[in-house]
Amino acid sequence: MENITDIFIDEIIKSILDIIPIIAVIATFQFVIIRGSFPNFPKTFTGLAYVILGLTFFRIGVNESLIPIGREMAYQLVGLASSRSTDGLMDYSPIFMFAALLGFTATLIEPTLTAAAEKVEHISGGSLRAIILRLIVACGVALGLVLGTLRIVKGLPLEYLLAGVIIILVVLILTAPREIVPLALDSGGITTSVVTVPLIAAYGAAVAEAMPNDATAVDGLGLIILALLFPAIMVMAFALIQTRLTDTYQKGGSDEV
Repeated sequence: MENITDIFIDEIIKSILDIIPIIAVIATFQFVIIRGSFPNFPKTFTGLAYVILGLTFFRIGVNESLIPIGREMAYQLVGLASSRSTDGLMDYSPIFMFAALLGFTATLIEPTLTAAAEKVEHISGGSLRAIILRLIVACGVALGLVLGTLRIVKGLPLEYLLAGVIIILVVLILTAPREIVPLALDSGGITTSVVTVPLIAAYGAAVAEAMPNDATAVDGLGLIILALLFPAIMVMAFALIQTRLTDTYQKGGSDEV
């Protein structure tokens, strides 16, 4: 087993390599296009160091704790369901519940979603609160993860499942308030980031490998695309329902007058 020093050195090198491309892009535009120096360079450099250290410690925590725990729990829950004699879908209810809670809680701590939701609240003047957006998106990821788990358990074809989801998505795009559609479509991409992607990928592979059927780790892939699409569906559905309720309330008030 690697000691913590070796792990830290390995992860900080990976973090630096990951962040080099964006530094190169910013530096190129700053020095070549704008032709000026970085404003407040000491503060910028300090912030960059914080980003690298934060990313390093985060990766260590996820890789050494969250992912192994999630993978082990997935194996244990599938094993528990497989040991039951009924072989019915309800036997897998604990793994469905775990999938929903994993998707929900992982999304709530997703830093990119938190930052984006606060920005949306500011832009909307407080009409769409950050916590509400985060909860809606988290429910979308939870639903997508449950549906993806059901696909693994029942061996459903991913292409048919995606076709149905995309049809729902297109219908909502055409019927939801136009101003909410861009935010809804972006919410999935914002959500599937540094926290959710490694957790979902590890979870999907573990569930597929632990299944008593012919599923392999490859069958665990596809969960991330469902986690990406369902937040968009949930945000647009919420906006559509809210708009209809508001219109109904206003119409009822005007009729009373």
